[in-house]
Amino acid sequence: MVLMHTSPHPQPYRRTIFAALMEVVKIYLIVVPAGFVLAIVFWIIGLGSQLPYSAIPEWAFALWATVSGLSVSTLGFDFSLAPSLVTLGLWFLVATGAKRVACGTAVDCQTDSDEDPGGWWALMGAALGTFVVAYAGPLLVLALVVGQAAVTPLGFLRLFLFLVTAVAWALIRVRGIGDIPGLSLISDETWRVVAGLARRLLWAAVVLGAIVLVVGIVIRWGDVGDTLQVYSSPVAAGTGLIVVQALFAPSIFFSALSWIAGTGVSIGDAGMSSAFRSTSAPVPDVHVLQLLSGDYPAWTAAAPALLVLLGLLCVILGRDRAREIVAESWTGLAVAIAIVFITFEVLALFAGGAMGPLGLSWFGPSALTSALVVTAWIGVGTAAGLLLIRLSGLHSEFADDDEDDVFDENEPEPIGDDIVNEDEPR
Repeated sequence: MVLMHTSPHPQPYRRTIFAALMEVVKIYLIVVPAGFVLAIVFWIIGLGSQLPYSAIPEWAFALWATVSGLSVSTLGFDFSLAPSLVTLGLWFLVATGAKRVACGTAVDCQTDSDEDPGGWWALMGAALGTFVVAYAGPLLVLALVVGQAAVTPLGFLRLFLFLVTAVAWALIRVRGIGDIPGLSLISDETWRVVAGLARRLLWAAVVLGAIVLVVGIVIRWGDVGDTLQVYSSPVAAGTGLIVVQALFAPSIFFSALSWIAGTGVSIGDAGMSSAFRSTSAPVPDVHVLQLLSGDYPAWTAAAPALLVLLGLLCVILGRDRAREIVAESWTGLAVAIAIVFITFEVLALFAGGAMGPLGLSWFGPSALTSALVVTAWIGVGTAAGLLLIRLSGLHSEFADDDEDDVFDENEPEPIGDDIVNEDEPR
């Protein structure tokens, strides 16, 4: 008997495409007005320059393009360093919309059989494809024509990763990993443990980056305070700089990790600064940039050990978590490290770029090496943690528990009670 593979009815396609378009419209109704509001604020601030009204839509769409990862050239300045905190918020907005599209499509496909999943994939592909095209198409047209965006390979790569990661997150949240080629061999329990470990590693990396920044500010407090004295109003300048730096917080945290790992942070013409290498060239009067100039104590060369310790602690802390990691062994650990690397690589691509003249003609960690080296140091710590657990008495206890379970399962049950009646004489 030959199974006939048929496509879904056209009506589910129409509903799916319409739902995807409506989700994109919802995003537009949030993003575009917000961009115009900020552009109007900037226009009012720059009114002393007698700027024309045409600057408002140009700045609005230029801001949208920059947040999405594209490069923009306006008013004689180059902007390709995305405000990563705003980018992260827009990413969650797009990912949530894609998740709603995937959920609606999954409802339309719930009658598909497991033997014929082609209809599910066709409908889901149409839904998410429509969502991506409807979002990226107008963005590119408006950014290039009105927002003065520049056509660069890095900009298009970042926009591509922005959309692909958002859609992938939505698909995994709705469908899981069972239908994804290459990941179907991973069981749901293994994925739960792997995702939990990757989540702990990423949050621990954020905490480590924040601690390093705080320690650096405490050590360089004099230099940080002196930067504000060049402004006419130090209090207003300090407040404004804190707000601006908060908009770039994810990039700053990853740059701190790159500094710890030794791959360092590039500061335009000032060179590279890392735990192994210092620079004395002048930098713009910004708090975090002051931490990258000048000489460092000799003990900063041991900074990569912090990343190793981070990986070690995330594996060995928590008895139940340690049991689960040992059960999944090296395969689960490798998958978790791969997730961390992908996340860091996307962050590295968005953490570098230009932001006007002076020392910020290019700022950020290396997109080619920083994520790889940071992940490698953390991977050494996680591998050491798993090895320590296997060599410890905790692993022996796991083995004893398994042997007890096997013994209980193989122990023959007494059969006398089944055939002997208590009322009968023996």
